[in-house]
Amino acid sequence: MKKLMFIAILMMSAVALAQCPNHGKGGPGGHEGGPKGDHKGHMMMHDEMLKELGVPEAQRAEFRASMHETHKKMMDIQFKIKEERIAMKSEAQKPNPDKAKLQNSIKKIGDLRRDQTLLMENHKLDMLFKLNPDQRKKALDFMEKKKKMMMDHMMGPGPDGADD
Repeated sequence: MKKLMFIAILMMSAVALAQCPNHGKGGPGGHEGGPKGDHKGHMMMHDEMLKELGVPEAQRAEFRASMHETHKKMMDIQFKIKEERIAMKSEAQKPNPDKAKLQNSIKKIGDLRRDQTLLMENHKLDMLFKLNPDQRKKALDFMEKKKKMMMDHMMGPGPDGADD
């Protein structure tokens, strides 16, 4: 019974860790631009924001190239996470799963998620510091508005039914 409970908790933890942080209208893990893995809508939004900030085309092209490289690295990390999840599931389904292997897989997945977060946040910082002070202020305001809109959307109306 204890072993069954352990495996159930382990699998629930794996599911919780495996949730993709980028879910949206494009499907699980996708962006508004289309199905999962199609980030064109996100990149177009990004480019439109840069246009509004007055960033010249040459610099926007540099940003697009940087975003493309970051996206490739993110996909590589996501692939490693999926591989680790498959290995973890395989181990958990054995008659006598190795607890140490499963815990190691959980640690690897956590480390990979941390790497993803660091990659994205460092990319954002690099881009912000390439903007002039006025553009940077406008970009930060834009991101704050977007974050607020996302939080409002996720939280829904308050307990009284109002959309405050």
